[in-house]
Amino acid sequence: MAVIDESWLAVWWPWLLVWGATAALLASSVAIVLRYRTYYRSPPRQDICIYLDARLVMDLYHRYGGKYAAALSRQVEKRVSTSRRFAGSANLDPLMVDAERGVTSEVFERYVVNDSPISIISIVLGVLDNAHDIVDVDLISQEVEASDALDKAFNRQPPTEHVRLQRIHTFLLIQGEFRVVDRTPEAVTLNAPFGEPDDPAQGPQVRIVCAAAGLRTNELFSGTFRCLGRVGTWDAATKTLEVRPTAVFH
Repeated sequence: MAVIDESWLAVWWPWLLVWGATAALLASSVAIVLRYRTYYRSPPRQDICIYLDARLVMDLYHRYGGKYAAALSRQVEKRVSTSRRFAGSANLDPLMVDAERGVTSEVFERYVVNDSPISIISIVLGVLDNAHDIVDVDLISQEVEASDALDKAFNRQPPTEHVRLQRIHTFLLIQGEFRVVDRTPEAVTLNAPFGEPDDPAQGPQVRIVCAAAGLRTNELFSGTFRCLGRVGTWDAATKTLEVRPTAVFH
């Protein structure tokens, strides 16, 4: 039997090497495809944050209790610990696993107030994404992205054709061509049309009002922005949907 095995190996060992290399290549290809699909199922959100409502971020933390607070606290703990480990500038005490809610709330508030807006909003976006609570909307192409978040917003029964944004009572990430329509010392108001009309002031609009205290730029300008917010009121007379912005990205 040993002679037969040695003879068999003498004839077939080159093919064994080929088969082994092929199997390794296939395994590598599958791994690459899985990474590629995972990456595009959860796209990175790394735009520049030009507006952030810190009070709304804290409101998000407190209002929804365990739904978001625990996840936000864990992410802040991780971020603060990483900053301290690499001698970062966060200068915040790390959270303890058994810390009381009052302590974690205080640390989270200090983080919101003291740290950079992009760090804060990236944590918020990550938590909302994981909870399937962000619906992506493109006003320019007039499309709402099919997603678990959209299914969840409509109780697993999403509309088959048209989506009314005023019916989505979760977070929206709206991309559009926003233009400044009013500017005061207290706030800047921007409108974005549905689609690309010849006159952007005509037809249905999405309106956001950015408080001056939350602006991360000296002067908010018109341009293509993405706004994270929640639906407010719909004015049928002016065909304007008001969205309360938590953050605006450029």
